[in-house]
Formats: sequence, C-alpha cells, structure tokens
Amino acid sequence: MRKAEPAVGAGKGDRRRREILTVARALLVRDGYDRFVLRTIAERVGMTLGNLQYYYASRDELLVALVRAEFGRNQEEVAAIAAGPGAPRVRLAAIARHLIEVWAHDGGRVYAVMSFLALHQPTFRALHREIYTAFYDGLVPVLREIRPRASHAMLVARARLITTVIDGALVQIPGRTFVADAIEAIVRLAED
Repeated sequence: MRKAEPAVGAGKGDRRRREILTVARALLVRDGYDRFVLRTIAERVGMTLGNLQYYYASRDELLVALVRAEFGRNQEEVAAIAAGPGAPRVRLAAIARHLIEVWAHDGGRVYAVMSFLALHQPTFRALHREIYTAFYDGLVPVLREIRPRASHAMLVARARLITTVIDGALVQIPGRTFVADAIEAIVRLAED
C-alpha cells in the first residue's frame, strides 16, 4: 500500500524523504538504472536498508517518487514561463528551449528510465501516461493563445507533436543551430 505523501513542512520525515530523493536522483543520473540499488542509496544517506524501506518500500516505489518530483519541478518551471511576459509565441519558444536544456542534462536521464520501464511495467506505463497528459494540459493554454479558435482536441494533438519534437531533440546530438531549428519547428507546429 502506498503511503500518503506528507504535507509541505511536515518535519523530519519530509526532510528525510527529500534527502533520499536527492541522493537517489544523483545515483540514477550518474550510475544508471542497473546500479540504482536501495542498499547503496541507504548507505549514502546514512541509514539502514530497513529505515529506507520505511520511506520507500521498493526500488520501483522510490523511482516513481523520483520521477514525480522531477516532473513537479519541470511542471512548475513550465507554468512560470507560460504565465510570464511576452507574446505566446515567445513564451512557447522559451518553454521549448528550457525543456531541451533541462532534459539534455540530468532530467532527461530520469525520464529516459521511466520511458524504458513504461515499455515493460504497467506501473511505469501509467506514470508515463499521467505525466505526459499533465504536460500536454500545461501547454494547452499557451497554444490556445496562439490558436484561439482551435478545438481542445486539436490543441492537445499539437502539444503531443511539440513534445515529440522535444523528446526527439534529446536523442540527437544537438548543437545551437539544431536546438534553434527544433524550437522554430515547435513554434510552427503551434501556428499551423
């Protein structure tokens, strides 16, 4: 059974969960999924395996929490850019640039593990669907400003295409020109 997430400012337990997630993320990014082992994470946090399992009972549970935390940060950043100043086209380009930069570094590795596991495990398939759906929904308001008469279904379809371009840009070897071209393609997708 999944434990309820603690309220913000819940004290020592909340701090400990954040500490575990920080160490777990660093290990996943640096050493990869095969070395993402609870015993190693527990040692690096300075606790026993049993104590770690009080917070996260399994590797999958910890990884789900890690992906949710990563997505939460990205979602907040995208929302801030989307609500910021400037024309909608400019904000969409800023969102794309930001995500490509973040995902080209550590964040992309976290999502890559989730995407791989989604091919084989129902828990991660559901998480993948949940996160991408929320991401599409986060893009729709900016896309609506660009195309005010488009249906919601059309805007979600555009958000999916935009996400595909961002995801695809990450498996390339992007230079500045490539990233600029990808961002321009994203803006064209929104406008067409």
